Amino acid sequence: VGKFYHPYRGGMETYLLDLCQGLKNRVDLKVLVSNTSPRTVRETVDGVEVIRAGSWGRLLSTSLSPSFPRLLRENAADIITVHHPNPLATISYLKARPPGRLTVVYQSDIVRQKIAGLLYRPLLLKFLARAERIVVASPRYLEGSAVLQRFREKCVLIPIGIDLSLYADRAEINAQAQLIRKRLGDRIVLFVGRLTLYKGVEYLVKAMEEVTGKLVIIGSGERFDALKMMVVSHGLEDRVVLMSEVSRDNLLAYLRACSVFCLPSISRNEAFGIVQLEAMASSRPVISTRLETGVTYTNLDGVTGLVAPPRDSRSLARALNRILDEPDRGEELGKRGRQRVEEEFTKERMAERTFRMYQELLE
Repeated sequence: VGKFYHPYRGGMETYLLDLCQGLKNRVDLKVLVSNTSPRTVRETVDGVEVIRAGSWGRLLSTSLSPSFPRLLRENAADIITVHHPNPLATISYLKARPPGRLTVVYQSDIVRQKIAGLLYRPLLLKFLARAERIVVASPRYLEGSAVLQRFREKCVLIPIGIDLSLYADRAEINAQAQLIRKRLGDRIVLFVGRLTLYKGVEYLVKAMEEVTGKLVIIGSGERFDALKMMVVSHGLEDRVVLMSEVSRDNLLAYLRACSVFCLPSISRNEAFGIVQLEAMASSRPVISTRLETGVTYTNLDGVTGLVAPPRDSRSLARALNRILDEPDRGEELGKRGRQRVEEEFTKERMAERTFRMYQELLE
């Protein structure tokens, strides 16, 4: 049970898609999510049965789908896995009381909507109390979450995994990457993600005042125009390139072309940072910020990249210069990053660990 499903794009949706692809040949699988229109649709997506419940819009990032509780109850299962945060699924579960053993994939606390979060919290605690297993992607997030600490004995560590085949060495991607480096130079800093406040991209832009090189920002969101204005007001037009969404192959080419990937997030909203895995899978060093989340569980300071304090442009600049000025060191960090993804963060490993958890529940 999730919010949306492929082809809808987002971190939770990518995770759900990869997990379902890994489980579809092992279990009888159904997916229940919201549609983006009032019509309920049943379809098969890459061998997975998907039910998209009709929705009348969204309120506070939550779909308004009156049929969701009924559909949850009608599609009975031995195990129900709800991907959180998802107030619609939480409330629907408590209302429908469907049979089956409940597991929850806890991706993030509700951080942004503080008042709504306080009102929702009693329902969330009641919901989690009924869960038999709560999946967390990193031990750091478990330690830093007041909600998860109440249910610590139920928590199971299953790190998020990605599809490594997407990052295989391809001649056409390498050719695109060479063209990018020819155009922008060989000191490219890359950020990819939604341009929202908690991503901290403003601190990265300011850091470029002290960095010789090019920052490429790929993403869209409510901060796009503000960042554009900031680049101009700081006189950084020759150092910062802003791009909206690009094709998958184009993104892979930029990941190959960059010298370093930077994720400058400033709050617990950044629960894991899957995009770091994509950079590491491309053998690129990562600079991230010191958050009590999965961000620093993924990127190990001095092993796969460097870690700087959040909201600190000067520290970001120092970290960027350390890697840009020592390309051999950056290459070594990138190799270790690729190795870490291969060993810990593949979608196959994620699916295997999840399937094993299901087996244990049903034994």
